[in-house]
Amino acid sequence: IIEVLTDRLGMASHLDGVIICTTTLPGDDAIEEFCNKKGIMCHRGEVENVMGRFLGAIEKMPSEYVARITGDNPLSDFENMKLAFEHMKANNGDYSRPVGIPLGTACEIIREDGLKELNQRTVSHDLTEYMTWFFEMAPFIKKILYEVEEKYRMPDLRLTIDYKSDLEFMDSIFKHFNGDMGSLDQIIAYCKGLNDFPRVVNDPKAMAEIKSRIKFI
Repeated sequence: IIEVLTDRLGMASHLDGVIICTTTLPGDDAIEEFCNKKGIMCHRGEVENVMGRFLGAIEKMPSEYVARITGDNPLSDFENMKLAFEHMKANNGDYSRPVGIPLGTACEIIREDGLKELNQRTVSHDLTEYMTWFFEMAPFIKKILYEVEEKYRMPDLRLTIDYKSDLEFMDSIFKHFNGDMGSLDQIIAYCKGLNDFPRVVNDPKAMAEIKSRIKFI
């Protein structure tokens, strides 16, 4: 999955560089070995602090703006990421992401200074695996979200990989496109033509419980 994503990242000419973040657990040694073979920079950090790992990566490759692209999303959409960045920058925002595209395809962009302030004012670093909610909930982060064009809209479609069934569906997409992935609108058109597809299922009670524990100073 990571190899597919990194190969696709190599075609995103508007990115200046890539760092893969992972934990210091022995089980993640394979990820560092993969990075070494591919010539990709790797940063390893605390298991329970995703935001800390993110900041550690920034120390190795400083940049005014940073994109967050998660490893379980091999179909991350870089075209709408670029448009979201341009929209955010034009409106002097701190944070942006495309809205309306399938789960698992949106990339997030944040100003480095905004991320550092978020880290300093967060008191629940152990919950930062839910980093999107931190960006959304922090009142001091100026959020400029980007509404995608209609051809990219399918928010109920699930294109992330958490379960075996997700992996099987992703494999069926790759087989349909013969490994040469089309654009997001082509993938959406294919999924709309199926009799069924993985759908986003939310648990409002669980989401509310986690959000209640996200605090800032």
